[in-house]
Amino acid sequence: MTSESGSDAPEPAESQGEAASPKPSIWERMRRGMADHNAKAPRTPLGMPEVVDDDDAADAASEVADGATAELVLERIHHYRDTIRSYHVLIEGQRVGQIRDDKTESFVLRPGSYTLRLQLLWIFSPKVVVELPAGTETRMICGPNGGILQAWRLFLAPATAIFLRFADEA
Repeated sequence: MTSESGSDAPEPAESQGEAASPKPSIWERMRRGMADHNAKAPRTPLGMPEVVDDDDAADAASEVADGATAELVLERIHHYRDTIRSYHVLIEGQRVGQIRDDKTESFVLRPGSYTLRLQLLWIFSPKVVVELPAGTETRMICGPNGGILQAWRLFLAPATAIFLRFADEA
Protein backbone atom coordinates (compact mmCIF):
# COMPACT_ATOMS: atom_id res chain seq x y z
CA MET A 1 0.00 0.00 0.00
CA THR A 2 1.40 3.38 -0.93
CA SER A 3 1.10 6.60 1.05
CA GLU A 4 -0.29 9.88 -0.25
CA SER A 5 3.13 10.94 -1.48
CA GLY A 6 3.26 7.91 -3.72
CA SER A 7 6.20 6.12 -2.09
CA ASP A 8 6.27 2.82 -0.25
CA ALA A 9 8.09 4.39 2.73
CA PRO A 10 6.29 4.19 6.06
CA GLU A 11 4.54 7.33 7.20
CA PRO A 12 6.16 9.44 9.93
CA ALA A 13 5.15 8.70 13.52
CA GLU A 14 3.30 12.03 13.78
CA SER A 15 0.77 11.03 11.14
CA GLN A 16 0.21 7.69 12.87
CA GLY A 17 -1.14 9.43 15.94
CA GLU A 18 2.07 9.33 18.02
CA ALA A 19 3.57 12.68 18.87
CA ALA A 20 7.32 12.74 18.25
CA SER A 21 9.29 14.55 20.94
CA PRO A 22 10.59 17.85 19.59
CA LYS A 23 14.32 18.46 19.68
CA PRO A 24 15.10 20.77 22.63
CA SER A 25 16.25 24.26 21.75
CA ILE A 26 19.85 25.32 22.20
CA TRP A 27 18.84 27.32 25.28
CA GLU A 28 17.18 24.31 26.86
CA ARG A 29 20.25 22.16 26.18
CA MET A 30 22.52 24.85 27.68
CA ARG A 31 20.30 25.11 30.76
CA ARG A 32 20.42 21.33 31.22
CA GLY A 33 24.18 21.34 30.73
CA MET A 34 24.68 24.02 33.39
CA ALA A 35 22.40 22.13 35.76
CA ASP A 36 24.55 19.02 35.26
CA HIS A 37 27.72 21.07 35.71
CA ASN A 38 26.45 22.73 38.89
CA ALA A 39 25.37 19.38 40.31
CA LYS A 40 28.93 18.05 39.87
CA ALA A 41 30.68 21.22 41.08
CA PRO A 42 32.26 21.04 44.55
CA ARG A 43 30.30 22.81 47.24
CA THR A 44 33.28 23.41 49.52
CA PRO A 45 36.59 25.23 48.99
CA LEU A 46 39.35 23.32 47.26
CA GLY A 47 40.64 20.51 49.44
CA MET A 48 38.16 21.10 52.28
CA PRO A 49 36.03 18.15 53.37
CA GLU A 50 32.27 18.47 53.21
CA VAL A 51 30.69 18.84 56.64
CA VAL A 52 28.29 16.04 57.47
CA ASP A 53 25.84 16.59 60.33
CA ASP A 54 26.02 13.63 62.68
CA ASP A 55 25.01 13.44 66.34
CA ASP A 56 27.57 10.77 67.19
CA ALA A 57 30.21 12.29 69.50
CA ALA A 58 32.90 9.81 68.40
CA ASP A 59 32.51 10.87 64.77
CA ALA A 60 32.61 14.53 65.77
CA ALA A 61 35.95 14.02 67.52
CA SER A 62 37.44 12.38 64.42
CA GLU A 63 36.14 15.19 62.17
CA VAL A 64 38.01 17.76 64.27
CA ALA A 65 41.26 15.93 63.54
CA ASP A 66 40.35 15.56 59.87
CA GLY A 67 39.24 19.20 59.63
CA ALA A 68 42.72 20.60 60.22
CA THR A 69 43.55 23.52 57.97
CA ALA A 70 46.55 25.46 56.77
CA GLU A 71 46.65 29.01 55.45
CA LEU A 72 48.38 30.18 52.29
CA VAL A 73 48.95 33.96 52.27
CA LEU A 74 49.81 35.48 48.91
CA GLU A 75 51.16 39.04 48.76
CA ARG A 76 51.51 40.95 45.50
CA ILE A 77 54.07 43.75 45.32
CA HIS A 78 53.31 47.14 43.80
CA HIS A 79 54.79 47.55 40.33
CA TYR A 80 53.88 49.75 37.36
CA ARG A 81 53.59 46.76 35.04
CA ASP A 82 50.28 44.87 35.30
CA THR A 83 48.95 47.48 37.76
CA ILE A 84 45.36 47.45 36.55
CA ARG A 85 45.15 43.68 36.04
CA SER A 86 44.51 40.92 38.56
CA TYR A 87 46.50 37.72 38.60
CA HIS A 88 44.41 34.53 38.65
CA VAL A 89 45.51 32.15 41.42
CA LEU A 90 45.61 28.53 40.23
CA ILE A 91 45.95 25.77 42.82
CA GLU A 92 46.24 22.28 41.32
CA GLY A 93 45.19 23.80 37.99
CA GLN A 94 41.90 25.16 39.37
CA ARG A 95 41.21 28.88 39.59
CA VAL A 96 40.52 29.62 43.25
CA GLY A 97 40.77 33.40 43.32
CA GLN A 98 42.61 36.46 42.14
CA ILE A 99 45.03 38.99 43.54
CA ARG A 100 45.24 42.66 42.64
CA ASP A 101 48.24 45.02 42.66
CA ASP A 102 49.65 45.78 46.14
CA LYS A 103 47.11 43.47 47.87
CA THR A 104 47.29 40.41 50.09
CA GLU A 105 44.97 37.40 49.77
CA SER A 106 44.76 34.32 51.96
CA PHE A 107 43.48 30.86 51.10
CA VAL A 108 42.49 28.24 53.68
CA LEU A 109 43.31 24.71 52.50
CA ARG A 110 43.69 21.23 53.92
CA PRO A 111 47.24 20.37 54.90
CA GLY A 112 49.28 18.75 52.16
CA SER A 113 51.25 19.43 49.03
CA TYR A 114 49.84 21.73 46.33
CA THR A 115 51.03 23.09 43.00
CA LEU A 116 50.56 26.85 42.84
CA ARG A 117 50.68 29.04 39.74
CA LEU A 118 49.58 32.55 38.74
CA GLN A 119 48.14 33.55 35.38
CA LEU A 120 47.44 36.79 33.55
CA LEU A 121 46.09 36.37 30.01
CA TRP A 122 48.70 34.18 28.27
CA ILE A 123 51.54 34.73 30.77
CA PHE A 124 52.21 32.58 33.82
CA SER A 125 54.45 32.24 36.81
CA PRO A 126 56.53 29.10 37.08
CA LYS A 127 54.80 26.26 38.96
CA VAL A 128 55.73 26.16 42.65
CA VAL A 129 55.09 23.15 44.88
CA VAL A 130 53.95 24.31 48.32
CA GLU A 131 53.92 22.09 51.42
CA LEU A 132 51.25 23.23 53.87
CA PRO A 133 51.61 21.69 57.35
CA ALA A 134 48.52 21.62 59.58
CA GLY A 135 47.84 24.78 61.59
CA THR A 136 50.50 26.90 59.88
CA GLU A 137 50.61 29.99 57.71
CA THR A 138 52.77 29.93 54.57
CA ARG A 139 53.55 33.32 53.02
CA MET A 140 54.45 33.88 49.37
CA ILE A 141 55.26 37.00 47.34
CA CYS A 142 54.43 37.58 43.68
CA GLY A 143 54.60 40.26 41.02
CA PRO A 144 55.73 41.02 37.48
CA ASN A 145 59.17 39.67 36.62
CA GLY A 146 60.99 42.82 35.56
CA GLY A 147 59.97 46.09 34.00
CA ILE A 148 60.22 47.44 30.48
CA LEU A 149 63.69 45.92 29.95
CA GLN A 150 62.26 42.47 30.69
CA ALA A 151 59.22 42.89 28.40
CA TRP A 152 60.68 40.25 26.07
CA ARG A 153 59.48 37.66 28.62
CA LEU A 154 55.87 38.43 27.68
CA PHE A 155 56.40 36.97 24.22
CA LEU A 156 59.50 34.78 24.33
CA ALA A 157 59.18 33.21 27.80
CA PRO A 158 55.57 33.69 28.96
CA ALA A 159 55.95 31.07 31.71
CA THR A 160 58.49 33.31 33.49
CA ALA A 161 56.79 36.72 33.12
CA ILE A 162 55.43 36.60 36.69
CA PHE A 163 57.55 35.71 39.71
CA LEU A 164 56.28 33.64 42.64
CA ARG A 165 58.48 32.84 45.63
CA PHE A 166 58.33 32.15 49.34
CA ALA A 167 58.44 35.26 51.54
CA ASP A 168 61.47 34.06 53.49
CA GLU A 169 63.57 33.79 50.30
CA ALA A 170 65.80 36.75 49.50
